[in-house]
Amino acid sequence: MQVLLFNLAALAGSCAQGLTGFGSGTLTATLLVMLFPFHEVIPVVAMLVLVPNIMLAWLTRHEMEWRRGPVAAVGIALGIIIGAQLLAILPVDLLRRALGVVILVYVALMLIRTPAPAEAPAASRGDSLSLGLCSLGAGVIVGAVGVSPIPLLIYVSLRYPKKLARVVLTQAFLVGTVAQVSVYAYLGLLSPSLAWTALLTVPGIVLGTLIGHRLHYRVNQKTFARALALILLVPAVRLVMG
Repeated sequence: MQVLLFNLAALAGSCAQGLTGFGSGTLTATLLVMLFPFHEVIPVVAMLVLVPNIMLAWLTRHEMEWRRGPVAAVGIALGIIIGAQLLAILPVDLLRRALGVVILVYVALMLIRTPAPAEAPAASRGDSLSLGLCSLGAGVIVGAVGVSPIPLLIYVSLRYPKKLARVVLTQAFLVGTVAQVSVYAYLGLLSPSLAWTALLTVPGIVLGTLIGHRLHYRVNQKTFARALALILLVPAVRLVMG
């Protein structure tokens, strides 16, 4: 039953990831932390997110952005190394409530002002610095709470059109999740049994990513972003209330 629930949650999360370039960790973890211990869910979800990120990196390999993508990747990886230390020492209740608050911020952003930029700004030092700082802050959140890199999502969604936003997020999350899994393993948060659970969840992840990738070119991102926000609203409120 546990493996089935993980697969269903991963299917929903990876479908969102394939469509928008993010959402796999947020949606999967939000669903699972209501059923399983927080410190078990977050390391497993970190390992799960590797699969859709690798798949998306391959599927979008001809669309990659080599000026902005590496900046976001380095920033989020450094932030994750810092944030992971917090997962190992902070109280579980505090982390659960923090997860709920972070998701509510994302929900509010998507429902109140759903961004849809038509063109990307010219690449510049200012853009790279802002992207790097937002990625660093996002990495700290991901490392500590496991999901929802809010600063990076806000910056990318406000500045870049959906095609560019997805590849920048994919490059950042691919490097970031490798760093996240490595740090969790080093800190002893990712046990062999949890790693095995993650491997058994791969079928749901692969299917969801392929579905989301196909939808990316057919579905309006603004409409989907609002729908995803509504899906996350109730679980986020429950996490905040404990």
